[in-house]
Amino acid sequence: MGDIKSIVEAIEGRMAVLGYTATNDVFDFESVPDSIIDKAFRIETRILENPYYSGNVANPKEEIAIWIAYKTKRNPRAVWKTALDEREAVEKDLVNAEAISSLSCDPLLEMDQEASSQKLLEDYLISKLVFSVDYIRSIAPS
Repeated sequence: MGDIKSIVEAIEGRMAVLGYTATNDVFDFESVPDSIIDKAFRIETRILENPYYSGNVANPKEEIAIWIAYKTKRNPRAVWKTALDEREAVEKDLVNAEAISSLSCDPLLEMDQEASSQKLLEDYLISKLVFSVDYIRSIAPS
């Protein structure tokens, strides 16, 4: 069985394939990245619930937020439209990626449309894509 780390690593791999660059810069709707990377991304996780079952099994549900920073260059509206197209491309890719669906923890991804949003900030368009993931993991003592 798996863990959230393997799910996040699979998502990071898919994001790289889609042309995004992982960054250690912390950015959100209040602050921009320190670097000048276009299509930079970072991932945050947050546990929503974690029921335990007999047989040393847990069925956590976690939130995975993917923050993406697009350099607006000179045309913020064009970047905004591109980000909308790319949001759908990321969603389709992650939900259908064999690298994620074939994990032993059997993850089920669902996009949270209410939490996913975008905001122009300085020279960046910041996009937040939020997924919930429901998966199985072992809680057996090591």
